[in-house]
Amino acid sequence: MQNSNLLTVNKNKTAFIPYLVAGHTSNEVFSAALKLLNDVGADLIEIGIPFTDPIAEGKIIESAHHHALKNNFVLSEVCKIVKEFRTYSDTPVIAMGYTNSFINPSSEYIATKLSESGFSGVLIVDLPASEKSIINSFTEKKLNLVQLIAPTTQLNLIESFLENDPALIYYITQRGITGSTNLDLAEISEKLSSIKKLSNKPVVTGFGIKTVEDVKNLKNLTDGIVIGSPIVEKINLDSSLNALKEYLKPIVKAIKE
Repeated sequence: MQNSNLLTVNKNKTAFIPYLVAGHTSNEVFSAALKLLNDVGADLIEIGIPFTDPIAEGKIIESAHHHALKNNFVLSEVCKIVKEFRTYSDTPVIAMGYTNSFINPSSEYIATKLSESGFSGVLIVDLPASEKSIINSFTEKKLNLVQLIAPTTQLNLIESFLENDPALIYYITQRGITGSTNLDLAEISEKLSSIKKLSNKPVVTGFGIKTVEDVKNLKNLTDGIVIGSPIVEKINLDSSLNALKEYLKPIVKAIKE
């Protein structure tokens, strides 16, 4: 067993890591969804911070970002909701988003805000490994760093990412944006194996994972499975969250069994 402040990894168990967008479809729905994801067995929850140009996202998540922004999303509101969630659960929560959202008005300010609200870490999609001062702003506030690694990331760049001592590595299981489906299991297996030779940190996988079949194909290759687009889509279609609950039952069962 390996330990990180974000995820306890057991070789016989795969973590379930859901993603949802802050403030989508409203703060009330978002807060209820956060609790539902906890209750169905999330081991770690990713919260997408809405941004005008979320370049890695497919249409479903991009639309949710824009919807939240049109509803006048502000960071202080998600911080308030996470702080309240902390009284309900100790499941780790990370803020995932784009550099601009994490440096305005300053990285120190955002780091303090997230830390005081009970966030456990950050995943900044487009932050270069060389931006040490920004990275340090977050680690100094005891926020864990999650590092994205893509199928196309060169070995020397992976090594520079690992120099920043991420608590968790998130391997993107496909080329392209979130939500598309073109999983290459042979390539995924090979890349995960090579990453694990470079680091003893937990490695989780996401992008394009939607079905029970996807989960069963991947669960023995990875320490955790991230599911985003289908969750965001179900929230968008049914704000009562019944559709989300029904979708997740077989998915979580397949991850945990």
